[in-house]
Amino acid sequence: MAGQFERYAADKKWTPGTANVLVEGTTDVAYLQLAKEAWQRESGHDLFGDGFAVFAAGLKDDGGVQGVTRELTTCHNLARRDFENRMGERRIVGLFDDDHAGRKQMDLVCQLDFRIKPYRDVFLLHPVMPTVRTSDWQALRNNTLRDNRPFEGLDHEIEDLLSEDLLREFEHANPGVVTSRRERAGRVHRDLTPEGKRLLRDHAKREALMEDLLDLVRLLCTLRAYLGLPFDGMRP
Repeated sequence: MAGQFERYAADKKWTPGTANVLVEGTTDVAYLQLAKEAWQRESGHDLFGDGFAVFAAGLKDDGGVQGVTRELTTCHNLARRDFENRMGERRIVGLFDDDHAGRKQMDLVCQLDFRIKPYRDVFLLHPVMPTVRTSDWQALRNNTLRDNRPFEGLDHEIEDLLSEDLLREFEHANPGVVTSRRERAGRVHRDLTPEGKRLLRDHAKREALMEDLLDLVRLLCTLRAYLGLPFDGMRP
């Protein structure tokens, strides 16, 4: 018998597992799927195994930071009811971009539901995300903020995890798609036009080699660690 969370997920056309990551949009899912497929060909390891799943909060205006906030609180409540009714445990965590909107929404979702804790149930896509397995979310938060001090003020989105070589190649081939560029401590963030984001996703699907996707693979390993899944033998 399907639980309330499963029925809700089916209505949303999601394919959930027992350890789920809710992201802002379909572009995030596409990049993580691309990294998963490349790493499986390279190593034989399936980073989407063991019940791990990634799905987008919604399409276009239904997604984004507000979509993650809305769906995360809903899914947490449904999964909690299912667990209380002995339907099995499911973990659902949210992942926001590390930008002004993401940081604001991370604070908001934790205020809306005090049972949702930062760095346990919801995360920012920081440039540095410690790959550890711990139930001490306050320690993980402190360590993550410490490790990211060199990048303070630098936005960080899923596209920033592609290799710098691939991003430079794309920018050279598509003049005008980058509206601004900022750098901190050797890391670069590019603001892209909406068309630029679409073109970059297509470019990565066509041209990305394994070495261009390693930071995305590492992100998947980190998310698996946060969800209590195996990762040590999987990471590059």
